[in-house]
Formats: sequence, structure tokens, C-alpha cells
Amino acid sequence: MAVSKKVVWQILLVVILLAAGAAALAAFALSKKPPSRKVAQVVSPMVRIVEVGREPVQVSIYGEGTVTPMAQPVLAAEVAGRVVYVSPHMMPGGSFKKDELLVKIEQKDYRLALTLAEASVKAAETNLQTTKEEAASAREEWLLLDKDSGKKFGEPPALLVKEPQIAQYQASLEAAQAQVEQARLNLQRTEVRAPFDGRVVSENVDLGQYLTKGGAIATVFSTEAAEINVHIEDKDLAWLDVPGLTTQGKNGSKAVVTAEFAGRRLSWQGRIVRALGQVDQSTRLVGVVVRVDHPYATLPPLPMGAFVKVDLIGHTLPQASLIPRAALRQGDVVWLVGPDGKLQFTKVQVARQEAEQALLNPGLPAGSKVVTTNLREVSDGMKVRMTGQEG
Repeated sequence: MAVSKKVVWQILLVVILLAAGAAALAAFALSKKPPSRKVAQVVSPMVRIVEVGREPVQVSIYGEGTVTPMAQPVLAAEVAGRVVYVSPHMMPGGSFKKDELLVKIEQKDYRLALTLAEASVKAAETNLQTTKEEAASAREEWLLLDKDSGKKFGEPPALLVKEPQIAQYQASLEAAQAQVEQARLNLQRTEVRAPFDGRVVSENVDLGQYLTKGGAIATVFSTEAAEINVHIEDKDLAWLDVPGLTTQGKNGSKAVVTAEFAGRRLSWQGRIVRALGQVDQSTRLVGVVVRVDHPYATLPPLPMGAFVKVDLIGHTLPQASLIPRAALRQGDVVWLVGPDGKLQFTKVQVARQEAEQALLNPGLPAGSKVVTTNLREVSDGMKVRMTGQEG
């Protein structure tokens, strides 16, 4: 069967297009350059640094505790009697000054007792003086008799010169004088006065009440000073002056007491005054006592019973460095970046470690660049880039 011209031309056209495509592909392949081989570039790791140097660093020891009064006695009646006066300040929370009259007991009986005792003293003095004069007269008569008779009688007998009677009346006089002192003291004790500047915790007395000797009147506390017991580790004592424990002096290390009270953050100046008697057996911590003078001199005051934080101000190291604690490696090594940008493994002496900082003594040279970044693979002399550098 004969093929038509149209079909022949279509086949011929397809062959021509295929040949042209093959030629173009071959030409493109011949003109393409082989890819250039690139050498892998090593990129130095990026690190963060802190720049430090040597400077005076004052060590601080942090603790906490509860504020307690330096003195909190229970006032009691020293004599019995009916209460005739109660200070308006004798109520819970009431404040008073030293020597202020707080309670007064009826004095009439005690004034009478003092009068009787003073009368006894006068009677005893009269008896003693009369007896002494009689004894002197008897001694003179004895000496005259001794002179007139020409005989030596010696010293007059004790009974003649009334020595036993004089001794008796002397003792009676001293007893009467003691009774006067006792009566005068009892009269003074009818007035209960404040032993210090303070405040009332609780009271147990009313006007007209009969008080027995030793009966409780009130519980009060001193506002002249407050104390806080702070427990610290025994190794921290090396940085502090604790009278009677780490120093023979009377002046202990200073302290700053802070508390949140009345919606404000407040602070007071204090000082270590002594150590507690023994190490806590359960925690093995050492207790030191911080005293704050005049805690109620400010408004708001440092209230008794408040829970406070205490910053104990320790010794100063003149040539030390503070670095982030995370910058320590293997306990006593730091990574420094040298002038050439290479790591330098440097051993240091750690004087003290805190929660976030480490204290080095002696410190690092001025301008030292301490690496704080953790690297997985690291070696001494390795090239690094510091934050902010291009590489």
C-alpha cells in the first residue's frame, strides 16, 4: 500500500527535530566546565567572655534568722499590797521609758514599818551611848583607886567596864539599822519601775488588785537592742570577726539586716557580738549572734519575731577577682582568651565559692578575658572567636 506524501513529510520532520536536539545536547555537554573543588574551611567556635582584673573584694556571708529581744523579763511584785496606780502604758504593745513608774502598791504599811525601824535605831543608839558613858565612868574610878592605893590592879574587869553590855547594844544597833534598810527597801519596792526602754508583751495587773509577793505583773521586752541568731558553716568563720571565737577584740564584724515589713524593704545596721555556746548537732552549723541597737528608733521599726536576712560583712582581699562560678573548670581551672585569640588553660586559687560567683585569690591579671561558654571539644591553644567578632 503506497504511503502518502503527507505522512512521509511528517516522519522526515520528526527525524530532523530529533537530530537537531541531539546535536544541541552534545554541544552543551562539550561546553560545560568541570566543577571546581573547594577546600573545607575550619570555623573557630564562638565563645562568650567576661573581662576581669585584680581589685579589692569584700567577702560577704549570707544568713537568716528571727529577731528576738535582748531581754524579755517577767516583772513581779517584790512586796505584797493593793495596787493604787497602773500606768496607761501597761497594755500589750504599750511602750515605756527606763525608770518610768508602771505600777504602785499602797505604801502606808511600809511607811509605818520604816518609822518603827528608825525608832528602834534611836533607842539602840541611846542604850549604847548610855552604856559607853557608864563604862567610861567606871574605868576612871578604877584608875583613881589604883592610883590612890598604890597597888597595881591592872586592867579593870570586863563586867565593871560593861564590855558585854556594850557588845550587846552594838549588835542591837546594827540589827535596828538593818531593819531600817529593809523597811526603806520595801517602801521603794512598792513602786515598780521600768528597768529599761521597752514595750509590753502582756500584763496581769489591775487597779485595786491585791498583789502577793512574787506575783507576776507583766511580761516586757527591751527596745534598746535586738538580736538575731544566724547559723553559718564553720569554714565561713575564717572571714569574720566573732568576739571570743575568732578574735580577742570586743568589736565583731558588721552586718546588714534586711526585712520586708509594712510593704517596704527595710534595712538596719548591726554587728556580731558573740557566738552561741555550741555547734548545732543536727546541721553542724555554727551560730553567731548579730545585735541591732535601737530597733524601734525608726518607723517602721525592726519588729520582734520578724524573719530577716542578714549580710555579714567579712574581711577584704586587696588583690582578688570575682568570676562567674560557671567559668570554673575541673574546680580550679579557667579558660582565658589570649591576645592571639587562642585558649589558655590557667590554674587558679579559689578562695570561696558562692551560688553564682567564685572568688579567686590572688586574682587574675587586669584585662583577663575569662570564657563562660561551655564547649564540647576543647583543647589548650585552640583558636576561638569572641562574641561580636567576624570570622
